[in-house]
Amino acid sequence: MVLYAILVAPSDIGGLTADRLVRVPVELAVIVAILAIWPVRWLRAIVVVLAICLLVLRLADIGTGLAFDRPFNPALDLHLLVSGWDLLSRSIGRGEALAAIAAAALTMVLLAVLLWVSLAGLTRLSRRIRGVVLLFCAGVIGWTVVAPGATSADLVPRLSDRFARMSDAVRDVRAFAAELADDPVGQPTFAALRGRDVFFVFIESYGRTFLEDPRFSPTSIPRLRSIADRLDMAGWHARTAWAAAPTRGGQSWLSHGTALSGLWIASQARYDRLMASDRRSLNTLFRAAGWRTAAAMPAITLDWPEAAWYGYDVMLDAAGLAYGGAPFEWVTMPDQYVWSAMGSRLRDGPPVMIEAALITSHAPWTPLPRILPWEDIGDGAVFDGSQRDGDSPREVWADRARIHAQYALSLDYALEIMGQYVTRFGDGALFIILGDHQPARLLTGADAPPDVPVHFIADDPALLDDLPAELFRPGLIASPEQPVLPMQDLRALVAAAFEAES
Repeated sequence: MVLYAILVAPSDIGGLTADRLVRVPVELAVIVAILAIWPVRWLRAIVVVLAICLLVLRLADIGTGLAFDRPFNPALDLHLLVSGWDLLSRSIGRGEALAAIAAAALTMVLLAVLLWVSLAGLTRLSRRIRGVVLLFCAGVIGWTVVAPGATSADLVPRLSDRFARMSDAVRDVRAFAAELADDPVGQPTFAALRGRDVFFVFIESYGRTFLEDPRFSPTSIPRLRSIADRLDMAGWHARTAWAAAPTRGGQSWLSHGTALSGLWIASQARYDRLMASDRRSLNTLFRAAGWRTAAAMPAITLDWPEAAWYGYDVMLDAAGLAYGGAPFEWVTMPDQYVWSAMGSRLRDGPPVMIEAALITSHAPWTPLPRILPWEDIGDGAVFDGSQRDGDSPREVWADRARIHAQYALSLDYALEIMGQYVTRFGDGALFIILGDHQPARLLTGADAPPDVPVHFIADDPALLDDLPAELFRPGLIASPEQPVLPMQDLRALVAAAFEAES
């Protein structure tokens, strides 16, 4: 039964259907037949190890399917173990995370022991019973030809597909070298932006689903309309488009690399190769044109050598932002503090191009900070653990409806804070605000597109006139009919749209 359960285990959350359970896996008959003919310990050990590896891979497929809407690729995704540990330990606590991992490991060990013991029964069968078993196995294998709907034989095709994906990933990295060398963008002057600060800000998990899904649109649409009205009253103008992101549910750095390099960075292998290249980021292009370059990265808590590729003159990670308050579970500091710190610490000299990656709307989306008077923010010490709302991640994540509600509230907060900063402290800057990726499949469903909103906001409408009219519409809400811009095209679009003085 243990081997049967492992063989019928699905690779996606909706795959365990009644039809799958009633079909006999042909692989089970083959394995039992082999062990009945050669009941040796080393062969049984190989079966146990391979079965447990298969189960782990299928569980990994379910995990990456829920998080990123794609299967697990061992050639590219092992680094996700580190990211997963970081999110889990900082959301529920290091001790609880260790306990969960230990429980999972113990479960695998127990399954291996049960499988070893159950298969040992084949070694004690009499010759007559062994003959009956072999006859039954031969019948199952033969029945596959006569009535294929009554059996399943997907293990080999699935493994073949997995190896093919790994091979494709290796070939893709080789082809990527040629893409790195082909850069149609020369050295733009960004003359239209001369004397202005430029913000290039990613809002975590801000995807198309937030605007169009009826579970979230009652929150998102009124919020964006409210911000647009206040921007208009304050003399600001906005254009909005859709952009297709290279990732879903996580791995935000792939979207950062895509938007700022002008290349499609859909895998860790491509990202690593990009970081080792001399391809110029959008940040580097601005620096060559005379801007200071800076970054505000509140999620970076460890050494980040990749910062060198982006070309920052100043890089404020979680420690560099000097936040004096309490963290919000995984979220190291609230967006309001990050915006405040960027304004006070990075806009105190000649024009600066600032890249930021905000994180309040990052899972687990609870607890959320309260919006405080901007003059009270200071070093963030006001966020002392009392200025927050929402239950613990463990309580919220026990109820899917509450997960959806907290996700909507977190983005409502992130957008409101962005709107407040622009209208109060924008001071002539150009703001490019975009989502990094759609949230996880748990929130979007299976068929959601990879699109995210992209907002260009300026106090001079002439600055926005050269944005492609077929892609961008006035305001903060893109229409469903608008064409979608590949995210890697943003770099060239920015270089072209702001080259001529307005």
